[in-house]
Amino acid sequence: MRRRFGETVAAHSAPLLARITEPTVLENLGAALLDCADDAAWLARLGAAGR
Repeated sequence: MRRRFGETVAAHSAPLLARITEPTVLENLGAALLDCADDAAWLARLGAAGR
């Protein structure tokens, strides 16, 4: 995500990703990272996955 959306988004995403323990959720987020049009869409998807 650092390459795609920059350091700020990567820093914000790291603690959210650290809470996710299910491999399938992480796999789906990997695909979402490629599909999201912008950083807001990525953070929304990440937030939804972490609930």
